Amino acid sequence: MPTILDATSRPLRIIVSFVVGCGLFFGGVCGASAQGAIDGRILFQQKCSTCHTIGGGDRSGPDLWGSMERHSQDWLIRWITRPDLMIAERDPIAIELLEQFKGFAMENVGLTEADARAVIDHVRAETATTAPASATQAPPGGYPTPPFGGVQLAAWAVFLIFAGAIALVFGWVWLSTRNPQDVDVKRAYAVRRTFFFVVASLLLVVLGATLQDTPYAEADTKADRIVYVAARQFDFVYSLEPIVSTGDLANVLVVKRLELPAGATVEFRGTSLDVNHGFGLYGPTRQLLAQTQAMPGYVNRLRVRLDEPGQYYVFCLEYCATGHHLMQSRLVVK
Repeated sequence: MPTILDATSRPLRIIVSFVVGCGLFFGGVCGASAQGAIDGRILFQQKCSTCHTIGGGDRSGPDLWGSMERHSQDWLIRWITRPDLMIAERDPIAIELLEQFKGFAMENVGLTEADARAVIDHVRAETATTAPASATQAPPGGYPTPPFGGVQLAAWAVFLIFAGAIALVFGWVWLSTRNPQDVDVKRAYAVRRTFFFVVASLLLVVLGATLQDTPYAEADTKADRIVYVAARQFDFVYSLEPIVSTGDLANVLVVKRLELPAGATVEFRGTSLDVNHGFGLYGPTRQLLAQTQAMPGYVNRLRVRLDEPGQYYVFCLEYCATGHHLMQSRLVVK
């Protein structure tokens, strides 16, 4: 004969199951919505930001600021999920983009329709809070040409002197062949040995005189700031947290506008997420200050002291593919 507990356990289980089921259902829906919003940012970082920016100007693909309002939702979803098919079908807008970017076609990166909707929502949200590219691009007249003088002029003069000397030597050798004569081999080797030691001594003197002017910090100098740099085709990603793989882009806060204090010693910790790249740091007058390699699986540390306020440029100094010339970024020293 069942007890009172046994008799009431069945309806109690039904009520508990109903409550738990509702909680799981609504919790799953809310969680899916939140996850969808997060996935839009993550998907953009991992799949789109290599070729596109939101308010940062064109790269190998167009700046997406406001693009979600210029095209219909259905067209955008199809373009994001099947760009190869739309190009094959000669879609007018797709062909126009292909011609605008010199045949650099958008790749099919395997995004689903749900992924495309999440990316579109993310771009719309960023457009609402980000200034358009025109606010950050160069003025109509372009940037002023840096002055040609000082160290650059001295280096140019030294180059011309050495190039002229080499040309004279080759000219003298060429003229001497008109009158063949026996050569004293021992004397020739003695002249060559003397020339080698003279040139080596001059180079050591120049090295000793200019070494103190290099911007690199000493080995035991403590960095005031540490900036993590992830290079990829065709972009540099900055963060204050380590980035060692593409998956980290979903978990770290990416710095869109890198600002550093003047006089600070900065340690750039650079790696690559795909192929070998170069990290070349140029000063406000576009002089090369420091450089290092960005290689997959390695983290190279570059310490540099940034004394002069202004806008600094970063360029990839190793050819990495057809979009190599687009791989550049800027940082500000205040």
